[in-house]
Amino acid sequence: MLKPALTTITVASMMATSASAQIFWLAPDFSGPPLAGYEAGMGVPLPGATPAEQNAAIIWNMRSGLNVAALQCGFEPTLRTLENYNALLANHSAEMASAFNTLASYFKRTNKTPKLGQNAFDGFGTKTYSGFSTVRAQYAFCTSASRVSRIGLFTPRGSFGTFATEHLRELRNGLIPAGDQQFRIPRPNFQVQIKRLDERCWKKNRYIDKCGLETLG
Repeated sequence: MLKPALTTITVASMMATSASAQIFWLAPDFSGPPLAGYEAGMGVPLPGATPAEQNAAIIWNMRSGLNVAALQCGFEPTLRTLENYNALLANHSAEMASAFNTLASYFKRTNKTPKLGQNAFDGFGTKTYSGFSTVRAQYAFCTSASRVSRIGLFTPRGSFGTFATEHLRELRNGLIPAGDQQFRIPRPNFQVQIKRLDERCWKKNRYIDKCGLETLG
């Protein structure tokens, strides 16, 4: 009589895990330590940026990544990436606007003319959005973005920069392909190549296919 009961409990437990993970029975752990400044690999490099400008870049990378998730993760409505993103925009619009203006000032300061500065700023935006685009790791990225955006919902106004510093690495970790952790299926070792964010890999805001790729795995 005990065996059916144990089986029922096991199935119920697995169903609960599935409900909380949405895509995975047991999602990969995407977490990581907070950023120590605008670290390499966390976004398009900004040579000579001040601490305030680096912080603005971290905020803008977080906003951009969650925006991409809002557009790409609608295949699973329970992730609520679109709803969470819209709520974050409404709650943290002032801090995001400030980050935008700070970045605009950076590109104006580091370019010879206002037109060149605007072109550089436009290029920064294009590269930043492109850096969050993924196909092979879509499930992982959408899961990571869903968790991060939910945390953002409970971030008090004026603290979005702190939130971005603490969770941008977690969001970017979702760009690395990962499978279900509950039912692990052995697979051959393989390496994944992703686009570099280096300035030399872009020309007129278009990625140079011949540029070397960063190898993960």
